[in-house]
Amino acid sequence: MNRARRVAVREALDHAPDYADAFELPTTEPDVRPVEQWMRAGLEGAPAAVRTLIVLVHRHVLRLNLGRPHDRGRVLGWRIAAAGDDVVRLEASGTLADAVIIGRRIDAPGIRLTTALSYRKPAVARVVWAVIGPLHRRIAPLLLELAARQLEPAVR
Repeated sequence: MNRARRVAVREALDHAPDYADAFELPTTEPDVRPVEQWMRAGLEGAPAAVRTLIVLVHRHVLRLNLGRPHDRGRVLGWRIAAAGDDVVRLEASGTLADAVIIGRRIDAPGIRLTTALSYRKPAVARVVWAVIGPLHRRIAPLLLELAARQLEPAVR
């Protein structure tokens, strides 16, 4: 299986974020499933301990206002702001920051995951992200790889 790697942020974002990163996972064949299915496989299909950690950090450390994890219009509590076959945009707002996660099919072929944060309280958010950011940069590519393993029969 291919490994996810960090790449330059290529996503057109609404405004310049305070933080953004992107990871790509190449696939050997194009995958025609909606990207939302990839996002769900990676986030909601993660082991229970990982899902719990993600939700706890997002809610209680980053202070994002997440909805109920299993609501139809949400992915692990994140609101689906836009969804199509080739892209899905998840959004969450909170007291420290507004956050966006964008999953996009790429022509390589593969999937790109972009995360962007806009700080509402920059002094506090920078400190929090200095602690959480390294964990995010380790978990995000692993979630892409997990999604690929879960979707493997059609991803070759």
